[in-house]
Amino acid sequence: MKITFVIYGLNSGGAERAVTGLANYWVKDHEISIITLVKTAPFYELDKNVNLFHCLEQPKTSTTVLKSLKDGALRILKLRKTLNRLQPDVVVSFMLTSNIYSICASRGLKIPSIICERSNHNVNSLPKIQEYFRNLSYPFCSSLIVQTEGNKNYYEKTVPKVQKWVIPNAIASELKLARQPVANSEKIILNVGSFKNGKAQDVLIRAFAQLPTSDWRLVFLGHGPNMDKFKNLAQQLGIADRVSFKGAQKDVASYYNKAAMFVFTSEHEGFPNALLEALYFGVPSISTNCPHGPSDMIADGENGFLVPVGDVNALAKKMQLLMNNPELRDKFSQGALESTKKYEMEPIAQQWMQVITSVTSKTN
Repeated sequence: MKITFVIYGLNSGGAERAVTGLANYWVKDHEISIITLVKTAPFYELDKNVNLFHCLEQPKTSTTVLKSLKDGALRILKLRKTLNRLQPDVVVSFMLTSNIYSICASRGLKIPSIICERSNHNVNSLPKIQEYFRNLSYPFCSSLIVQTEGNKNYYEKTVPKVQKWVIPNAIASELKLARQPVANSEKIILNVGSFKNGKAQDVLIRAFAQLPTSDWRLVFLGHGPNMDKFKNLAQQLGIADRVSFKGAQKDVASYYNKAAMFVFTSEHEGFPNALLEALYFGVPSISTNCPHGPSDMIADGENGFLVPVGDVNALAKKMQLLMNNPELRDKFSQGALESTKKYEMEPIAQQWMQVITSVTSKTN
């Protein structure tokens, strides 16, 4: 089968990892292509047999609505030309802009279009023009894939006539290979995620500052506009010598293998890859009970803790409890390893292939 993915770029991120993981998994048995809207070097390792195309050399900054529409039309035309040349059996796109472009570009080519929405639009409101084009284009897709029941419920109202599927993220195959037996972890509290609004790493920094112990370290992986502000916060709270900001890392597995605790403080999520990965590595985890995703992965008190969003004191108490109780950490670790088996690539890829088979059979 000829499967073509469409995504804005292949930088670091959850959607980018998902596309790369599926492409690498399927390329042995299928002809796989990835089309990016702008040219970016793949952040995650991509199998050499995956065909890679791009619509534009560099991202363009549109200063006006008219210029933005013209640039969008140019990308759609280039995307359509590439799809017409490749003639895939199905096109699978990720994220809003790529979804809109993919639906428009494939119209009239008799190529079914599967779109994947990964944002929590119950809280992430869209600019009016994006909402307009989404509502205009999405009814013409063949199927819509979301990661949680909460997002499915949202799209039942937005595009009621489109068939919807709930498929969670998969653990990347390279992470499965890199996972080591849970053994002698270090006294490291890990957080992985971009430093942008909604991730709320400041809550973790403030909670960590409340803890009396001085032999634990807090490590952040990721980058983003709020990182310098949070570095200053750690300095102001007098804990800068115990807090490390490592930036974006390709080898996240080595950090998961060392960490004794993972803490996730988001205010909202589509489906948190980093939390899933931490659980898969057996890292005892604490997460805010935000919409959507954490409560799908963590059964409170069984394989981790859930705390209220933004509650510094509640988070500090749970962190202290895990620090002082190695038996509880071991319980959470074993529970996490067991609960994440269903997120391995093979069962998730089978669910994806079920959707692809469904839409291609209708076309044929």
